Amino acid sequence: MRRYLGICASIMLLSACSGSEPAAVGLSTRVGAAKGTASVPGQSAQQLTMSNGITVERIRLSVKELELKLEGDDDSTDDSNKADDHGGDNKHEQGPFLIDLSGAQLEGAVVQLHDVHVETGKYDEIEFDISKVSVDDVGDDAGLKELADKGASVIVDGTIDGQPFSFVSSLTVEQEREASFEISADGTQNVTINIDPSAWFTDAGGARLDPRESGSRSQIENNIKSSIDAFDDDDRNGGEDHDDDNGGDHHGGEDGED
Repeated sequence: MRRYLGICASIMLLSACSGSEPAAVGLSTRVGAAKGTASVPGQSAQQLTMSNGITVERIRLSVKELELKLEGDDDSTDDSNKADDHGGDNKHEQGPFLIDLSGAQLEGAVVQLHDVHVETGKYDEIEFDISKVSVDDVGDDAGLKELADKGASVIVDGTIDGQPFSFVSSLTVEQEREASFEISADGTQNVTINIDPSAWFTDAGGARLDPRESGSRSQIENNIKSSIDAFDDDDRNGGEDHDDDNGGDHHGGEDGED
């Protein structure tokens, strides 16, 4: 039977989990190329000041869901056999939560979001879903409500040639990523969502994409979709802990826009 254990945005998951004792897992995020990947030529030391006249000053993402998959779960099981959200042993889903980064948080350091609680055990897949959420689902999170009110999943604020811009999109990023790690009760585990904006506003030929122009929107959205990753990062250094074990390949991801 397929069983998913969601990384939740609230300690309330403790009351929903059953089976093994729950363990604390850190959830963090980072802006920049993931450790071990090449940097983009022409990008200055200040992480989000590009050579094409564009500077990013704030990034907001609506993460609708982030899940870990227990090793050995059967993907072929029909969805009708799964337990309802927040009930039973098969699937626990929590979210949404907001990533809101600006200032020094854009300079490449790992930023801790919060601790969550999941079941101990071996995991082999990380899934995440970045998409717009309804106003009814955001609770008392004022920042997330602002995105929901605008029907947005992503808002990027910055300047182009010194003039301010705000790129607002309802794009959807759904990704399933193979992994190999174990969550134990010692509380040292961490998962990092990595965001690399270095090529958001550049096309395949190196030309600038103006975020104010409608003709650039589709390519910018595609660039954003391909720049987001999530992996186990217990040492919180912005790189996957088990690159040598599984190669860090992506599998099963689907991107779309509502």
